[in-house]
Amino acid sequence: MNSDLPPALILADVRAGYGRGPVLNGLSLTIAAGEAYALLGPNGAGKSTAVRVACGLLKPERGETILAGRRSGGRIDRGRVGLAPQECALFPLLTIRQNLFALAQLAGLGREAAAGVRQAMTAAECSVRADDVVATLSGGWRRRANLAAALVARPALLVLDEPTEGVDVMTRSALARAVRLATRDGAGCLMVSHDAAFVAEAADRVGVISRGRLVAEGSPSDLLRARFGRNGLLNVSFSSRPDDALYRTLSTAGLQSSDDGLAWRLIAPDATARALTLADAISASGGEMAIRRPGLDELVLALSEETAA
Repeated sequence: MNSDLPPALILADVRAGYGRGPVLNGLSLTIAAGEAYALLGPNGAGKSTAVRVACGLLKPERGETILAGRRSGGRIDRGRVGLAPQECALFPLLTIRQNLFALAQLAGLGREAAAGVRQAMTAAECSVRADDVVATLSGGWRRRANLAAALVARPALLVLDEPTEGVDVMTRSALARAVRLATRDGAGCLMVSHDAAFVAEAADRVGVISRGRLVAEGSPSDLLRARFGRNGLLNVSFSSRPDDALYRTLSTAGLQSSDDGLAWRLIAPDATARALTLADAISASGGEMAIRRPGLDELVLALSEETAA
């Protein structure tokens, strides 16, 4: 993070929606220059609306949006915001290089366009496909090109909406490295993602949003430690619903069932010990179990359930 620069983004008590009541209802957050911030939450919590407000695509009914020290006028500023939307926003019949040059010109880079294009492709690790037509690229290469397009003008705020949807592990790591390069260069980054592994790799801080408000904020490790401590997570899955006897056994052991009875889970300090006592019964019914530490997905679920209660 760069304390010499103003925050890349400030959302202050933002209320925003689409005419059917507010989706965001007093959302406040700050992203420092050089910081990668992930906004997490269940579907309908307000993540996409927050992205639209941050980019200037939606004017809030109340509150302020401040980008790199300047109040947003309610419209996108290509010189300060680089958006990589969930759907690839490139011309399919142009090459990656041609797309980036077009965007560089729109952003007013002028003579710096060539350098901006080269740096963006290097950061997103797509230079080797620079002269390939976008329509011929796989989903992973399109994601890299989409990110390069957001980086080409060296924005103060980089905004990523589900950047890793449909990509493999190598591409996910490449995208995370690109985010790190951008933040080291002084950009702030707001990302919305359901990919917990990507968030853990790329984000300095996360905020959990529920019903249009921020309900938790901090580094991934701090939030997980505060919420779960030394608890373990036991997951059990079946291909068909367990019989009544096993159903009662699992319930008595404290496991929670999905609606169809095929998936069960328990978060507890003694998750491993309970798994050992249940192992034979689960195996005899064709079930599978796995034990790990609770992660960001479990954090979002727990906080969302608390808010809804």
